[in-house]
Amino acid sequence: MKMNSSKVFFLSFMIVGVMICLCSNNWLFIWAGLELSLITLLPIMQTKLMITSESMMKYFLVQSISSGLLIIGLMIILTNTMSNYFIMTVAILMKMAVAPFHSWLISVIEPLQPLAMMLMLTVSKISPLMILSFTQISISVIIFITLTTGSIMGLNQSAVKKLIAYSSIFNMGLIIMAIKNNFIWSFYLLVYSMLILMLIWILNKMNSIYTNQMILNEELTVNKYALWINLLSLGGMPPLIGFSIKLVIIEFSISKMMIMNLLVMILMSTVVMFFYLRMSYLTLMFYSYSPKWNMHNTKKISSLIIILNLILTPFILLIKTLN
Repeated sequence: MKMNSSKVFFLSFMIVGVMICLCSNNWLFIWAGLELSLITLLPIMQTKLMITSESMMKYFLVQSISSGLLIIGLMIILTNTMSNYFIMTVAILMKMAVAPFHSWLISVIEPLQPLAMMLMLTVSKISPLMILSFTQISISVIIFITLTTGSIMGLNQSAVKKLIAYSSIFNMGLIIMAIKNNFIWSFYLLVYSMLILMLIWILNKMNSIYTNQMILNEELTVNKYALWINLLSLGGMPPLIGFSIKLVIIEFSISKMMIMNLLVMILMSTVVMFFYLRMSYLTLMFYSYSPKWNMHNTKKISSLIIILNLILTPFILLIKTLN
């Protein structure tokens, strides 16, 4: 997608809204920053396709309802002596598309361009996660439903964007497992954002809307290898970078005695890895006119994606050992 002055303007204000939300110590300014970052995503979503208007309307309606619930929750917290974070938590979970409030994301994300899809799955989640870290309510049931929904529902999907959406829902379940530790969920979101950015770039280069279309692309062999490595990293295969963030979540869950959530996470991670491997199997293992070892047309960015996935985890573990 070409970046014109209007999109740069709205993208800048989206980042400003996130910074306002992160730097404020007042609920009113936090809400204002949240709304600024969310409403500026609407113009970025706009394309020439008619279906995009439907997605923008769905996104606007969902965010309006959740914003109204958030205001009601804040009023209850500020007026009552006994803080009740239930309504506020529901509003934040709806904004983040966490199960069982995830249905709108699946329909909204399908016609989006790569930039809007990446922003919706990464940057727009920062402010709600920060607000959720302030709440004092147990969300273990939500974590279980999110992990189960994100993994099971992705099994019968053939559309690439829907697979990415369900993968995002699953990873949001892992992030909110560590929501009480700001460093861990921030680190997880940072690494996940990097991985999802590389995944969206590769799929955009391959011009694949459905998984079976990946077989037909014969020119970008190195991109198929980069896609394979990136999907393994997202699934948490050692020694790739995605393994390090899964390892941090496992250590945190053990330290907080979240044994049931940890068991569900490990079991559902195998299911997620299954549909990741199904995508890479279609790209690499099927019959091809060109030899798989023919990599003369090596792309620098694809090679960089492979190198980053391979070397970052040993580097992080080395830093941790030295400290």
